[in-house]
Amino acid sequence: MRRALLALALSTLSVAQAASVSVYNSLAAWQGAISGAAQTQDFSGYSSGTNLTGVAVLPGVTLTSNLGPVQAFAQTATAFGARNLGNAYFEGHYALPFLAAALDITAFESSPGVPSTAVDQGLLSFLFSDGTTQDLAISGGSGAPIFVGVISTSAIAAFRWTEAHEGNGGNEETGLDNLRVAMRTTNQLPLPGSLPLAMLALLTSGVLPLVRGRPR
Repeated sequence: MRRALLALALSTLSVAQAASVSVYNSLAAWQGAISGAAQTQDFSGYSSGTNLTGVAVLPGVTLTSNLGPVQAFAQTATAFGARNLGNAYFEGHYALPFLAAALDITAFESSPGVPSTAVDQGLLSFLFSDGTTQDLAISGGSGAPIFVGVISTSAIAAFRWTEAHEGNGGNEETGLDNLRVAMRTTNQLPLPGSLPLAMLALLTSGVLPLVRGRPR
């Protein structure tokens, strides 16, 4: 019987599910879905022009961009470079096991008939510790901050914000603001993939009683 239960526990390891992700488009909804307070970086404490590349703007959170140095500018994080190439992006990297993250995308304008504003959508992609990703197409607006928040059952490893394009093919210049992270959510149930491991630990430690058949 012990061998049978061990085999069952090991076999179910292969059915561990990928990250389950919930997406929020308002700060109030995101905050209502997490337990405890979030940590926030609004960049107001940095002088304009401060190089933020690789700096821990929050514990375990750093920023980079393919445009060049990420800098503090008008209480946001932005980068200035060759946006005419049409491939501009920002990346955020998480070194701690945050299950919830959020940010504001700033200065993202999209006005019909105005070629100096975005003519398509940007792409915000989150990468999780289990190797899965969540791609979110983000539409521009008046330039007011656009909030995006996620909560996942797997730790968040990174995000990439790829800017939308203007009529000339270059990228719409945007920035990042109000980076928020939280360690835990209200869902404290064991993840599906962790249940077999817990069963295996109990079996091997002798804590879980074994059911023996009657002698025949």
